[in-house]
Amino acid sequence: MSHASPHRLSASLIIARIFFILLCIALAVLMVFHQQIPDVLGLGLVVDNLAPWAGLGIPALLLIALVVRGRASFIGLLVPVVVWSVLFGPQFIPSAQRAPQAALQIATQNVHESAGVQAARELADAGAQVITLQEIGEGQEDQISEELASTHPYRYMVSTVGVWSSYPLKNAQPLDLGLGWNRALRVDVNTDHGVVRLYTVHAASARPTGHEERDAMLASLAQYVQDDTSQKIVAAGDFNATSTDRHFAPMAAALQEAKFSDWGLAMTWPRSPFPALGIDHVMMRGVSSAGLQRAAIGDSDHYALQATIDLDS
Repeated sequence: MSHASPHRLSASLIIARIFFILLCIALAVLMVFHQQIPDVLGLGLVVDNLAPWAGLGIPALLLIALVVRGRASFIGLLVPVVVWSVLFGPQFIPSAQRAPQAALQIATQNVHESAGVQAARELADAGAQVITLQEIGEGQEDQISEELASTHPYRYMVSTVGVWSSYPLKNAQPLDLGLGWNRALRVDVNTDHGVVRLYTVHAASARPTGHEERDAMLASLAQYVQDDTSQKIVAAGDFNATSTDRHFAPMAAALQEAKFSDWGLAMTWPRSPFPALGIDHVMMRGVSSAGLQRAAIGDSDHYALQATIDLDS
Protein backbone atom coordinates (compact mmCIF):
# COMPACT_ATOMS: atom_id res chain seq x y z
CA MET A 1 0.00 0.00 0.00
CA SER A 2 1.38 3.43 -0.93
CA HIS A 3 0.87 6.55 1.08
CA ALA A 4 0.92 10.16 -0.26
CA SER A 5 3.79 12.19 1.10
CA PRO A 6 2.64 14.70 3.75
CA HIS A 7 5.01 17.23 2.13
CA ARG A 8 3.50 16.97 -1.33
CA LEU A 9 1.97 20.29 -2.39
CA SER A 10 -1.55 20.46 -3.65
CA ALA A 11 -2.08 21.52 -7.25
CA SER A 12 -3.95 24.63 -6.12
CA LEU A 13 -1.06 25.75 -3.91
CA ILE A 14 1.45 25.22 -6.70
CA ILE A 15 -0.70 27.28 -9.05
CA ALA A 16 -1.08 29.98 -6.39
CA ARG A 17 2.68 30.22 -5.91
CA ILE A 18 3.32 30.39 -9.65
CA PHE A 19 0.70 33.09 -10.01
CA PHE A 20 2.25 34.99 -7.10
CA ILE A 21 5.71 34.89 -8.67
CA LEU A 22 4.23 36.14 -11.93
CA LEU A 23 2.63 39.04 -10.01
CA CYS A 24 6.02 39.93 -8.54
CA ILE A 25 7.65 39.89 -11.95
CA ALA A 26 4.78 41.93 -13.45
CA LEU A 27 5.16 44.64 -10.79
CA ALA A 28 8.91 44.82 -11.39
CA VAL A 29 8.43 45.01 -15.16
CA LEU A 30 5.83 47.76 -14.70
CA MET A 31 8.26 49.87 -12.68
CA VAL A 32 11.13 49.40 -15.13
CA PHE A 33 9.19 49.81 -18.38
CA HIS A 34 6.34 52.14 -17.39
CA GLN A 35 7.35 54.66 -20.05
CA GLN A 36 6.82 52.04 -22.77
CA ILE A 37 3.18 51.46 -21.85
CA PRO A 38 0.99 52.86 -24.67
CA ASP A 39 -0.63 56.13 -23.68
CA VAL A 40 -4.13 54.97 -24.55
CA LEU A 41 -6.91 56.94 -22.80
CA GLY A 42 -4.24 58.59 -20.65
CA LEU A 43 -2.98 55.30 -19.19
CA GLY A 44 0.65 56.14 -19.92
CA LEU A 45 0.35 59.51 -18.19
CA VAL A 46 -1.16 57.96 -15.06
CA VAL A 47 1.31 55.07 -14.85
CA ASP A 48 4.33 57.30 -15.48
CA ASN A 49 3.51 59.82 -12.80
CA LEU A 50 2.44 57.25 -10.22
CA ALA A 51 5.45 54.99 -10.86
CA PRO A 52 7.09 55.58 -7.44
CA TRP A 53 3.81 54.67 -5.76
CA ALA A 54 4.02 51.21 -7.34
CA GLY A 55 6.12 50.37 -4.31
CA LEU A 56 2.90 50.20 -2.31
CA GLY A 57 2.26 46.94 -4.13
CA ILE A 58 5.19 45.35 -2.27
CA PRO A 59 3.52 45.24 1.20
CA ALA A 60 0.41 43.77 -0.45
CA LEU A 61 2.55 41.10 -2.09
CA LEU A 62 4.21 40.38 1.24
CA LEU A 63 0.84 39.60 2.78
CA ILE A 64 0.11 37.21 -0.07
CA ALA A 65 3.55 35.61 0.35
CA LEU A 66 2.75 34.89 3.99
CA VAL A 67 -0.34 33.04 2.83
CA VAL A 68 1.10 31.00 -0.04
CA ARG A 69 4.44 30.55 1.75
CA GLY A 70 7.37 28.77 0.14
CA ARG A 71 10.99 29.79 -0.47
CA ALA A 72 10.33 30.54 -4.14
CA SER A 73 7.57 32.99 -3.18
CA PHE A 74 9.86 35.06 -0.98
CA ILE A 75 12.65 34.95 -3.55
CA GLY A 76 10.12 36.19 -6.12
CA LEU A 77 9.14 39.01 -3.77
CA LEU A 78 12.74 40.20 -3.76
CA VAL A 79 12.50 41.06 -7.47
CA PRO A 80 10.15 44.11 -7.12
CA VAL A 81 11.87 45.05 -3.83
CA VAL A 82 15.26 45.28 -5.52
CA VAL A 83 13.85 47.06 -8.59
CA TRP A 84 12.05 49.69 -6.50
CA SER A 85 15.10 50.17 -4.29
CA VAL A 86 17.36 50.76 -7.31
CA LEU A 87 14.95 53.05 -9.19
CA PHE A 88 13.51 55.13 -6.35
CA GLY A 89 15.32 54.24 -3.13
CA PRO A 90 18.19 56.74 -3.51
CA GLN A 91 15.68 59.58 -3.95
CA PHE A 92 14.15 58.79 -0.55
CA ILE A 93 17.43 59.31 1.27
CA PRO A 94 17.95 62.98 2.24
CA SER A 95 20.82 64.92 0.72
CA ALA A 96 22.88 66.91 3.19
CA GLN A 97 22.07 70.62 3.23
CA ARG A 98 25.25 72.67 2.95
CA ALA A 99 26.15 76.34 2.83
CA PRO A 100 28.64 76.96 -0.01
CA GLN A 101 30.60 80.19 -0.13
CA ALA A 102 29.20 81.02 -3.58
CA ALA A 103 25.57 80.26 -2.86
CA LEU A 104 22.45 81.35 -4.71
CA GLN A 105 19.11 80.88 -2.99
CA ILE A 106 16.28 80.27 -5.47
CA ALA A 107 12.62 79.70 -4.57
CA THR A 108 9.67 78.73 -6.73
CA GLN A 109 5.94 78.26 -6.17
CA ASN A 110 2.72 78.04 -8.12
CA VAL A 111 0.74 80.51 -6.03
CA HIS A 112 -2.67 79.50 -7.41
CA GLU A 113 -3.68 83.10 -8.23
CA SER A 114 -4.37 84.38 -4.72
CA ALA A 115 -1.23 83.69 -2.65
CA GLY A 116 1.34 85.69 -4.60
CA VAL A 117 2.00 88.49 -2.12
CA GLN A 118 2.17 86.20 0.89
CA ALA A 119 4.40 83.71 -0.94
CA ALA A 120 6.76 86.47 -2.06
CA ARG A 121 7.02 87.87 1.46
CA GLU A 122 7.61 84.51 3.16
CA LEU A 123 10.09 83.27 0.57
CA ALA A 124 12.04 86.52 0.83
CA ASP A 125 12.05 86.25 4.63
CA ALA A 126 13.37 82.69 4.26
CA GLY A 127 16.41 84.03 2.42
CA ALA A 128 15.52 83.49 -1.24
CA GLN A 129 17.55 85.85 -3.43
CA VAL A 130 15.65 84.92 -6.59
CA ILE A 131 11.92 84.19 -6.40
CA THR A 132 9.94 82.81 -9.30
CA LEU A 133 6.18 82.52 -9.06
CA GLN A 134 3.65 80.95 -11.39
CA GLU A 135 -0.10 81.42 -11.84
CA ILE A 136 0.05 84.94 -10.48
CA GLY A 137 -3.41 86.49 -10.17
CA GLU A 138 -4.50 89.58 -12.08
CA GLY A 139 -3.20 92.81 -10.57
CA GLN A 140 -0.76 91.09 -8.21
CA GLU A 141 2.41 91.99 -10.09
CA ASP A 142 2.46 95.52 -8.66
CA GLN A 143 1.50 94.28 -5.19
CA ILE A 144 4.29 91.73 -5.16
CA SER A 145 6.77 94.26 -6.50
CA GLU A 146 5.78 96.72 -3.78
CA GLU A 147 6.15 94.02 -1.13
CA LEU A 148 9.65 93.15 -2.39
CA ALA A 149 10.77 96.66 -3.36
CA SER A 150 13.47 96.93 -0.69
CA THR A 151 14.93 93.43 -1.05
CA HIS A 152 14.17 92.28 -4.62
CA PRO A 153 13.99 95.42 -6.76
CA TYR A 154 14.64 93.65 -10.07
CA ARG A 155 11.74 91.91 -11.77
CA TYR A 156 10.52 90.47 -15.03
CA MET A 157 7.07 89.07 -15.64
CA VAL A 158 5.40 87.40 -18.61
CA SER A 159 1.70 86.63 -18.43
CA THR A 160 1.22 84.79 -15.12
CA VAL A 161 4.91 83.88 -14.60
CA GLY A 162 7.30 86.26 -12.87
CA VAL A 163 10.78 86.60 -11.37
CA TRP A 164 11.84 88.93 -8.55
CA SER A 165 15.54 89.18 -7.77
CA SER A 166 18.01 90.76 -5.38
CA TYR A 167 20.46 90.72 -8.28
CA PRO A 168 20.16 92.67 -11.55
CA LEU A 169 18.34 90.92 -14.40
CA LYS A 170 19.26 91.26 -18.06
CA ASN A 171 18.57 89.70 -21.46
CA ALA A 172 14.99 88.89 -20.45
CA GLN A 173 12.94 87.04 -23.05
CA PRO A 174 9.40 85.61 -23.08
CA LEU A 175 8.94 82.02 -24.27
CA ASP A 176 5.66 80.67 -25.62
CA LEU A 177 7.06 77.14 -26.06
CA GLY A 178 4.57 76.39 -28.81
CA LEU A 179 1.54 77.21 -26.68
CA GLY A 180 0.61 80.26 -28.70
CA TRP A 181 0.93 82.61 -25.71
CA ASN A 182 3.76 83.21 -23.29
CA ARG A 183 3.80 81.09 -20.16
CA ALA A 184 7.54 80.84 -19.65
CA LEU A 185 10.59 83.09 -19.70
CA ARG A 186 14.34 83.13 -19.51
CA VAL A 187 16.53 85.80 -17.98
CA ASP A 188 20.13 86.24 -16.89
CA VAL A 189 20.72 86.81 -13.17
CA ASN A 190 23.88 88.84 -12.61
CA THR A 191 25.05 87.42 -9.26
CA ASP A 192 28.21 88.21 -7.31
CA HIS A 193 29.64 84.94 -8.61
CA GLY A 194 28.84 85.25 -12.29
CA VAL A 195 25.82 85.20 -14.55
CA VAL A 196 23.20 82.48 -14.15
CA ARG A 197 20.75 81.82 -16.98
CA LEU A 198 17.34 81.23 -15.39
CA TYR A 199 14.40 79.53 -17.07
CA THR A 200 11.03 79.50 -15.38
CA VAL A 201 7.85 77.91 -16.67
CA HIS A 202 4.26 77.13 -15.88
CA ALA A 203 3.57 74.19 -18.15
CA ALA A 204 0.06 73.53 -19.39
CA SER A 205 -2.09 71.18 -17.34
CA ALA A 206 -1.83 67.44 -17.87
CA ARG A 207 -4.90 65.25 -17.61
CA PRO A 208 -5.60 61.73 -18.85
CA THR A 209 -8.06 63.29 -21.30
CA GLY A 210 -5.43 65.57 -22.80
CA HIS A 211 -1.84 66.64 -22.22
CA GLU A 212 -0.61 67.49 -25.72
CA GLU A 213 0.01 71.18 -24.93
CA ARG A 214 2.07 70.31 -21.87
CA ASP A 215 4.07 67.74 -23.85
CA ALA A 216 4.83 70.31 -26.54
CA MET A 217 5.92 72.89 -23.97
CA LEU A 218 8.26 70.46 -22.22
CA ALA A 219 9.80 69.37 -25.52
CA SER A 220 10.30 72.98 -26.61
CA LEU A 221 11.80 73.99 -23.27
CA ALA A 222 14.16 71.02 -23.36
CA GLN A 223 15.30 72.08 -26.83
CA TYR A 224 15.97 75.64 -25.62
CA VAL A 225 18.06 74.30 -22.74
CA GLN A 226 19.96 71.81 -24.89
CA ASP A 227 20.85 74.55 -27.38
CA ASP A 228 21.80 77.03 -24.65
CA THR A 229 25.58 77.51 -24.39
CA SER A 230 25.42 79.38 -21.06
CA GLN A 231 27.87 78.06 -18.50
CA LYS A 232 25.42 78.17 -15.59
CA ILE A 233 21.75 77.31 -16.08
CA VAL A 234 18.88 76.88 -13.61
CA ALA A 235 15.30 75.98 -14.51
CA ALA A 236 12.57 76.31 -11.89
CA GLY A 237 8.81 76.27 -11.92
CA ASP A 238 5.66 74.21 -12.28
CA PHE A 239 6.34 71.64 -15.00
CA ASN A 240 3.09 69.74 -14.42
CA ALA A 241 5.10 66.54 -14.77
CA THR A 242 6.95 64.31 -12.34
CA SER A 243 10.51 63.18 -12.94
CA THR A 244 9.20 59.77 -14.08
CA ASP A 245 6.95 61.21 -16.81
CA ARG A 246 8.14 60.13 -20.27
CA HIS A 247 7.66 63.66 -21.61
CA PHE A 248 9.84 65.06 -18.83
CA ALA A 249 12.72 62.80 -19.88
CA PRO A 250 14.33 65.34 -22.29
CA MET A 251 14.49 67.89 -19.46
CA ALA A 252 15.94 65.29 -17.11
CA ALA A 253 18.58 64.48 -19.73
CA ALA A 254 19.52 68.13 -20.16
CA LEU A 255 19.56 69.25 -16.52
CA GLN A 256 20.20 67.74 -13.10
CA GLU A 257 17.47 67.79 -10.46
CA ALA A 258 18.14 69.55 -7.16
CA LYS A 259 18.50 67.01 -4.35
CA PHE A 260 15.83 66.96 -1.64
CA SER A 261 17.18 67.55 1.87
CA ASP A 262 14.52 65.54 3.65
CA TRP A 263 13.33 61.94 3.69
CA GLY A 264 11.13 60.89 0.79
CA LEU A 265 10.40 62.45 -2.56
CA ALA A 266 9.87 66.19 -3.00
CA MET A 267 6.13 65.86 -3.59
CA THR A 268 4.64 69.31 -4.13
CA TRP A 269 1.03 68.76 -5.20
CA PRO A 270 -1.62 68.73 -3.87
CA ARG A 271 -1.12 70.05 -0.37
CA SER A 272 -4.42 68.54 0.78
CA PRO A 273 -5.09 65.82 1.78
CA PHE A 274 -1.44 64.89 1.15
CA PRO A 275 1.17 65.58 -1.56
CA ALA A 276 1.16 62.81 -4.15
CA LEU A 277 3.11 64.19 -7.14
CA GLY A 278 6.36 66.10 -7.49
CA ILE A 279 5.42 68.34 -10.42
CA ASP A 280 7.44 71.42 -9.35
CA HIS A 281 11.18 71.27 -9.95
CA VAL A 282 14.48 73.08 -9.59
CA MET A 283 17.02 71.84 -12.13
CA MET A 284 20.50 72.94 -13.11
CA ARG A 285 23.60 72.59 -15.27
CA GLY A 286 27.08 73.97 -14.66
CA VAL A 287 26.29 74.41 -10.96
CA SER A 288 25.40 71.91 -8.24
CA SER A 289 22.68 71.38 -5.68
CA ALA A 290 23.53 72.26 -2.08
CA GLY A 291 20.07 71.47 -0.73
CA LEU A 292 16.36 71.62 -1.44
CA GLN A 293 13.59 72.34 1.05
CA ARG A 294 9.82 72.17 0.71
CA ALA A 295 7.63 74.77 2.40
CA ALA A 296 3.90 75.21 2.94
CA ILE A 297 3.28 78.85 2.09
CA GLY A 298 0.02 80.73 1.56
CA ASP A 299 -3.20 79.03 0.55
CA SER A 300 -1.84 77.64 -2.72
CA ASP A 301 -2.45 74.00 -3.57
CA HIS A 302 1.29 73.68 -4.32
CA TYR A 303 4.17 73.52 -1.87
CA ALA A 304 7.01 75.96 -2.48
CA LEU A 305 10.55 74.75 -3.20
CA GLN A 306 13.59 76.55 -1.82
CA ALA A 307 16.91 75.53 -3.39
CA THR A 308 20.47 76.35 -2.45
CA ILE A 309 22.70 76.42 -5.54
CA ASP A 310 26.48 76.13 -5.36
CA LEU A 311 27.77 78.44 -8.09
CA ASP A 312 31.43 77.47 -7.66
CA SER A 313 31.01 73.78 -8.41
